[in-house]
Amino acid sequence: LMADMEIAVERIIQSISKKKTILIFGDYDVDGTTSAAFLTLFFRLLDVDAHYYIPSREKEGYGVSKQGIDYAKYIGADLLITCDCGINAFKEISYANSTGLDVIVTDHHKQADSLPDAFAVLNPNRRDCPYPFKGLCGAGVVFKLALGLCEKGNFDPKRAWNHADTVTLG
Repeated sequence: LMADMEIAVERIIQSISKKKTILIFGDYDVDGTTSAAFLTLFFRLLDVDAHYYIPSREKEGYGVSKQGIDYAKYIGADLLITCDCGINAFKEISYANSTGLDVIVTDHHKQADSLPDAFAVLNPNRRDCPYPFKGLCGAGVVFKLALGLCEKGNFDPKRAWNHADTVTLG
């Protein structure tokens, strides 16, 4: 029911099937780090070449950073998935797009007047999102993404539930 879920899942399945590298970009707070940890562990259960990046609070500030995008390109990723951030990262996502990197935003924070030009934006608090429960934290959004991947990609959902305890911390 979440807006952009289907296109996000399809894009991730495309990366998985082509054995591409995925960078998971987490925010530095507990919700962002547990979201990134969960998604990294989940992808590794699927044998995906998944890496994570947590920005330095002092050097990079909040949210998606140019340094993180540059790291994604350095490791050969073609897809960057944000965790608990990105809903208002217009400039940074534009930069990522200019490097050929697709970005899937997973977030729960309120959006600005418009959405960033990301490949997909998963956020139950998007103004156009019909998802019925608006109280999901960032870890809840990535958990829903993992369940969507299991359903569409024919993966055992136990792989998502395997690290659900990490989601509860978020």
